This record gives sequence, C-alpha cells and structure tokens, in this order.
Amino acid sequence: MFKKQNDPPMTTSFRVESETRSSKGVSVLGPTLTFRGGELSSDEDLIIEGTVEGKIAHQNHHLTIGKNGRVKANVRARLITVYGTIEGDLHGDEAVQITATARVVGNVVAPRVSLESGARFEGSITTKDDSRAAADVASPETVSKLASGVMAR
Repeated sequence: MFKKQNDPPMTTSFRVESETRSSKGVSVLGPTLTFRGGELSSDEDLIIEGTVEGKIAHQNHHLTIGKNGRVKANVRARLITVYGTIEGDLHGDEAVQITATARVVGNVVAPRVSLESGARFEGSITTKDDSRAAADVASPETVSKLASGVMAR
C-alpha cells in the first residue's frame, strides 16, 4: 500500500511551494487500490498510483497522479501534478502541472498551468487567479483606494 515514489522530480517552483506549505506527511494510494464513488479527501499531500472514480476535494494540499494512477473524477487541489491518466476537470488553486507521460481529458483552471511536450491533452485551459482575489481587486472601494494612492501593491 505504501511505496516510495520514483517519478521524475517536479519543477523547482512546484516542489518548493509544496514543501514549504505541507507540515504533514504524504499519503500514497498504491497501484492495487481502487476507490469508486463518493468524495476522496485528505489533510495531507496525496499521491495516487491506483484507480479513483468519484470526486477529489483536496484543497490546501498537493495532489499527484502517479504514472500508474487512473483517475475518473473532477479534482480540486492547491497544486495538481499529473504523470498518469485523468478524465475530469482539474481546478488548481495555485497551479496544475501536466507532465510528458500524462493523458488528460478535461478542462484545466488554475493561475499557472504547465503542459510538457509529449503530454496528451484534450480540453481547455483557463489561467486565472482565484475569483475571490479578483473580486477584491475589482471592488469599487479597492479601485478608489488604488486611485487615491492609499493602497500600495
């Protein structure tokens, strides 16, 4: 069930952010594990090497779909890295990384998206910041403060 991950390292920016924010361990769903139905969530980073069908809500953490991972679900996580196969929409609060070995069928929404050469991807990519931050920036009060020089960015 638990195994050491041998996937290629993530890009430095993703790894550094993940290591600095994750104070807990990492859970690994091994290649023989199958999860169907319901919602999968965890309070630590998660690596999926098995099969997951349903919904994955993994806010505040890094989700990795390993080379053996097969996911059929809509996914929301802070960081998402895909080495395996996923059918479903990906929503990364900070970033989504689709590696050369990945196969993704679905839409991707995140402030930063990385799509490596060789990856198989069918869907759309939308890069936008968190809607709450965008709403704050666009509020009349914020615009007024910015215009008057009260707020420094």
